[in-house]
Amino acid sequence: MTMSEILELQSGQVSFISSLMAGFSLSIAVQLIRLKQDNYLSLINFLFFTLTALSFLIALYIDVALLLRTVGMKDFSPELILEISHIRNVGTSAATFAFFLFILSIGMVGWLHSRLAGIVTTLVSLITLFVLGYSRHLIINLS
Repeated sequence: MTMSEILELQSGQVSFISSLMAGFSLSIAVQLIRLKQDNYLSLINFLFFTLTALSFLIALYIDVALLLRTVGMKDFSPELILEISHIRNVGTSAATFAFFLFILSIGMVGWLHSRLAGIVTTLVSLITLFVLGYSRHLIINLS
């Protein structure tokens, strides 16, 4: 498999997930507006879901733009591979931030329904964040 094919595969996967999650996040943000709840928690939830959508769009743009820029390239010098890796790290970091913020937002949105729903969604979100954070740590430290 060539470097170009690897980049295409990786970028395609991140792009698909980022576009899907950006759409979900924006849809939830719009629904929060439609609820017309005028309280601090509703505003914070709206802002978090909006920030999530925008962060996923950053990741989407970076991966698509990088793919379009490198399509057809056959020679990848070590310097170019390092530069591409740095650019992909920015996109991956944006997607990771967005993913964690999405889970945090889900934990918060339960509070708009009831105290019980808020407690349950917060606990499940915290467990999910812990498992993902631990998994991310293990993945980063692979040797």
